Amino acid sequence: MRLSSTSYFDKKLKKRISKNPQLKKKVSKQLAIAIQNPTHPSLKTHKLEGKRAEEFAMWIEGNLRITFQIINDTILLTDVITYDEY
Repeated sequence: MRLSSTSYFDKKLKKRISKNPQLKKKVSKQLAIAIQNPTHPSLKTHKLEGKRAEEFAMWIEGNLRITFQIINDTILLTDVITYDEY
């Protein structure tokens, strides 16, 4: 699998990392796992519902999640949100 991201995702991630620099390492680790296996148990990947029914979410830490879509062989990162936001 390959990774790609939206500009919206990039802005949100940059903002969160500026508030918590240690988050960069955690995100990198989880994305490396997702490239190998997007449904790896440590990611706690799950399908979303409602307006985000085309997306999945993966766990980063605490209640922080990355939402994404799988298009062909590409993981398209779409948002960085907390569990309460979706």
